[in-house]
Amino acid sequence: MKKKELNQLLFLVVVIYAITIVIAIVIFIGFSDFTNSFFSLIPFIVAIPAALLTRGFQRRSSYINTLRDIWPNIVKSGRKAIEYTLIANPTEEQYGDVMLSLAVSIDHIRMLFKNVGGFYPVESMKTIYQEFDLIRDTLKFKNPVNAHDRIEAFWHQARDSILAEFDRVVPTRYDAPEFLEED
Repeated sequence: MKKKELNQLLFLVVVIYAITIVIAIVIFIGFSDFTNSFFSLIPFIVAIPAALLTRGFQRRSSYINTLRDIWPNIVKSGRKAIEYTLIANPTEEQYGDVMLSLAVSIDHIRMLFKNVGGFYPVESMKTIYQEFDLIRDTLKFKNPVNAHDRIEAFWHQARDSILAEFDRVVPTRYDAPEFLEED
């Protein structure tokens, strides 16, 4: 479950509980005859939205765990593609390893993400695959420096779009030479 969907579900549950509280106040003030009937409905009023919310959090957790499981392979795939461009005389085995790694990563991405408007959220991984498919016969890029820059740029696009899916914590301290923390 995406963050946006989980936030919408959370908002819906809060709205349901708020409406329930307003209805409870109205019943207690103006319709005291219905108080017992309302009390008998409280378990359902509480349980159903809570169950929906629990299901939403479980789906989100499952999604994040699956993404975390495949993330290292996707990173290896991107790095292999970039490193391949630096090899002076690549072998068929090295080429096949990169192509297989890219194909597996693309399928992992397809496993997690829905196709939106004919595109997956990480089309740049497919573009990297297509770049390698163009050199299937020669195993070499005509301009390795240009290919390296293009593939690295596509990889960064893919990485950034996948990282956006993670629930990441904002650090409280930094370890960076350029950053001097003031106490």
